[in-house]
Parts: sequence; C-alpha cells; structure tokens
Amino acid sequence: MTTLYVTDLDGTLLNSASAVSPTSAKIINDLIGHGLWFTVATARSPYTALPILGELDLRLPMAFINGVFIYDPISRTELARNLIRPETAAAAVDVLLRRGLRPLVFTIDAGGHHRIHHLGEKNASEQNFTAVRLARGDRRFQLVTDFAQALSEEILTVIAIDTPGRIDPVLAELPADLYAHLGPDRGVPGYAWLELCHPLANKADAVRFIRDHVSATRLVCFGDNANDLPMFAIADESYAVANATEAALAAAGGTVGPNDEDGVARHLQRHLRAR
Repeated sequence: MTTLYVTDLDGTLLNSASAVSPTSAKIINDLIGHGLWFTVATARSPYTALPILGELDLRLPMAFINGVFIYDPISRTELARNLIRPETAAAAVDVLLRRGLRPLVFTIDAGGHHRIHHLGEKNASEQNFTAVRLARGDRRFQLVTDFAQALSEEILTVIAIDTPGRIDPVLAELPADLYAHLGPDRGVPGYAWLELCHPLANKADAVRFIRDHVSATRLVCFGDNANDLPMFAIADESYAVANATEAALAAAGGTVGPNDEDGVARHLQRHLRAR
C-alpha cells in the first residue's frame, strides 16, 4: 500500500510564529527523501503559503484555500481551480451586506494579482485579520466602497468575520451552490469566520483529488480546526495536534504533540522509524 500523508498548516504543521520550524523541516525532508508521500491542505492562499513552505522539499500536489487551487510544485501548474461563479458571489455579498456584515472578497485581477476587496475593519477580529497580514507585508488589501470591481474578477472566496450570533442568521439565506464553512477565530476569542467557496473547495474533495491523482491507497491526515474535519472523515487515519480545538480533537482518531513541539513531524518520525 502507498500512504499519502496530508497536513494542515496553521496551528498544525506551522508553529506559533507561522513558520515551519527547522526541526520539522529537517525531519520531514529526510522522510521525503526516503520515500514519504507528504503534502499540505491549507486554508491559506498560495500567496501566503508558498513562501512559508520554501524550506520543505514538497513534491506532491498541494491544496490551497481549502481546495480552490490544487497546485503541483514540480510543474508549477494548477491541476484544478475551483472558482465561485460571479452571479453566486454577487448573491452572497448581497446577503451579507443586508445582514450588516462586511464581506472580504478574495480575487485574482486581470493582471494576475491576488486582491482582498474590503470595506474596512470595525470589530476586533477584522482589525486583527488585517493588521497581522499587513505587518507581514501583505499587499493584497484593496479598500473599496462597493464590490463591483471584485465581482468582475476571478473570485476565490468570500469571507465574513463577526460574532457567531451575527453570522448564524445568514446561513439559510446563502446561495445553495456554495460551500460554507464557519469556524472560530482562534486569535480573537468570541468571533468566527464564515468562508464561502465553490462546492468542491473543501478539504475532503481536495484531498480526495490529490489521493486519486497520485494513486495512493491509504490516507493519513493531521489538523487542528473545524475545516480539517472533512478530510478527517475520509482519512484512513486522522490525528489532531494537542493544541487543536475541541471539535477537531473529538473528530480525530488520535492525537499528536502540539504544533510548537513539532508534533506532526515527530509523530511521522516515530511511526515510520518503527516500521
């Protein structure tokens, strides 16, 4: 049997500094060199994920934005691109605005540049979302007064950040041809992120696509948050890091060490060495 190992990034493989530690990089690269089939499935876009992954010798397709993109690092091409239809995005944005939420619309413009169209930040979670990324030199943010331009571009995802009590009422009003994921903001307690994507842009379909593409016969997944539960559900083995949310810990088949202690890499090292 050929086993494909898939890990989430933030809170799982990445440490609290949002980096792959030198220890994790060394262990994983050594295992890949000895035949480990290893890749990532992340909510991050390729814009922010690829620079972080530069120290890893990744050779298999990767899933970005939970499956909006399936990217081959060897050929540097996209194997799949699951975009939201403009009319669907327009309907979703209308629902969010009518409910008093402030959408963030992630796009790629005509010049191939990644953009985040937004109306500005009001609550603490929105402010943290923007501030953290701007502090790292993120140049995607585009302050707008409406979303006409965004809806004319390639639409990757639409996000709303607010309290669960303000987000929950909109769920039943959203277009049916969207995958809606609602999860807690682990950086600012009390807030949640609603992420809207193409129906195939979820970690179950994304990881299934990669597994079938490389003809793996078994699947082992690592994660820490609610958006990892779909890939846990289709995995032969699933593991939550010790710092994971209660939902992820309950859904996983086992637990590994925390992200700040190289939990994923050390588990792989122990498990494969034992074999």
